[in-house]
This record gives sequence, C-alpha cells and structure tokens, in this order.
Amino acid sequence: MNIKLPGRPAPFSMLGAGRQFAILMSFFLTGLVLFSIVGVLCIVWIGHVSIYDIQGMNDYSNPALVLGLKVAQIISSVGTFILPALAFAFFVSDSPAGYLQIDRFGNVAVMLLGGLLMWCAVPLINYLAALNSHLSLPSFMSSIEQWMKDSEQKADALTNAFMEHQTISGLILNLFMIGLLAAFCEELFFRATLQKIMIQWTRNVHAGIWITGALFSFLHFEFYGFLPRMLMGVYLGYLFLWSESLWVSVFAHFLNNATAVVFAFFEERTIVPKDSDQIGSDSSQVVYVLISSVLVALLLLLIYRIGNNRKKAEIAEFTPQE
Repeated sequence: MNIKLPGRPAPFSMLGAGRQFAILMSFFLTGLVLFSIVGVLCIVWIGHVSIYDIQGMNDYSNPALVLGLKVAQIISSVGTFILPALAFAFFVSDSPAGYLQIDRFGNVAVMLLGGLLMWCAVPLINYLAALNSHLSLPSFMSSIEQWMKDSEQKADALTNAFMEHQTISGLILNLFMIGLLAAFCEELFFRATLQKIMIQWTRNVHAGIWITGALFSFLHFEFYGFLPRMLMGVYLGYLFLWSESLWVSVFAHFLNNATAVVFAFFEERTIVPKDSDQIGSDSSQVVYVLISSVLVALLLLLIYRIGNNRKKAEIAEFTPQE
C-alpha cells in the first residue's frame, strides 16, 4: 500500500539528480561521523579498552572486545545507511515507503529464483575473486597498493574475528548483523536511493545500475574483491529493477551473507570440509565455473521474463478496454 504523508510537499522532489546526490552524500557522511563516534564509545565501554588503544588494534582474542565491535558495527550500519536513506526518502517524496519500494513484497517466484542464483553464482564469484586477488599496481603507485593490502588484511582479520568460535547465540547474532541487517541497510541505501539518483542523473538505466554497483563495491574498501562485489551489486540492481520491490534484492543479499556465516559455523565444527565454500577459486575447478556461469545466465533470463511478463499484465489490467 502506497501511503502518502498528507499536507507535506517533498522539499527536494524538484531538485536535479546532482543536487539530490549531494544531499544524500551529506546525510551519509554526517551519519558516518556521528555514529562512528557512538560506535567507538561502545567499543570502549563493552570491550573495556582505552579509546587511545583502538587505533591500529588487531588483537581480537578478547571476546568482550569482539562483542563491542559487533555492537559498533550494528550502530554504524543503522546510522550510516538506514537513517540517511530514510531521511532522504522523506525529503524527496511525499510517499517515502513507495519511493523506497518497501511497500510491496514482490513476486515470490522472482524472490526464490533470485536467491537461488546467488547460490549458483558461488563458483563464478570465487573464480573472479581469485583473479581480482592478483591485482598489481604500477611501481609509482606502490604506496596506494600497500594501503589497499593493509585495508584488505584488516577487513579479513575483523571478519575472521566475527566468524571464529561462534556459539549458537553468536551464530544468531551474526545472522542478524552480517546477514539481515547488512543486507537491508545496503540495499536500502544503494539500490532504493543511490541507484535511482544515478539512473536519473545518467538518464540511462544500465549506466545507473553499473555506476551504483561500482560505488557499492568501492565503499566496502576491500579492493582485492572489488570485481566480484561490483558484479554482485550490479545483479542486485537489476533484481531490484525487475522486481520493483526492495525485499527481493534484500532476500538475495541476505542469502549470500547468511550462507557465508553458516558455512563458517559448520566448518569450525568440521560438519563440512574446510574451504568448501571456496569452490571455483582453484584453476583446476574451471568446469564448476562454467556450469555456474550457464546457470546464472539462465536464471537471469528467467527472472527478467517473469518480471517483464508481470509488468505487461499490470499494464493490460489498467488499460481501458474499448
């Protein structure tokens, strides 16, 4: 149901895409700064560490510190992505829920197929990640390359700290934080707001989706996984476009993140072989990559056709009969 706010004209609705982008980024940066400060205070309080020791900290053996980092991550996600997106939608539309496309559940078949595609794409994603990991910059950019490597190592260390020694309660928290919350907040910000601005700005659907996918990957600051993450962002962009529902792309994103969390939990307990979720990353597994690519292409075509047929049916339903 499309709920409109009575008697309130949207102040930013008539602005051009460039100005809307500037406003969204100002909301994003404000949330990033303010809620990062709140997150640091949570780390100090929960993790029992000095505020002066946080910079450069890489010892995650203290469970209280890891819990503090998780709480900080949750707070940062809400303040950096969810609140700016909601505030932007409130100011740009008299129907914020309709603008964000969270007022409709979406087609169940598209949702399930979209999630299935994420699983089928694992070998292809791992193959692209392996290629991306060999990224090497020219010698005059060595300082940038070193910064990229340091950022990647820090991100990997933090992710491993979140995933290691998971209890059942820790698994549930990770499924919420890494799975559900990350999926919702990133889809709300990147697909429901930023992608729309980019499509309007470039006046081209495909350009808008690909630019948003690149920004989605860049803002993770994990450059040795830039290519597969960008393609994942592009896929989620098209899924959002074809389904016309944010919940469809949120579900696919959640399934991708949650699968990694569950596999880490199972691998630690030797329920599944170690690195079993890395299929396709080895050059000897190219057959899995080819099968994955074919399945992804077929599922993309099927999802597009279902979405396109649904739109045609809706147009026919509202077209006056002569």
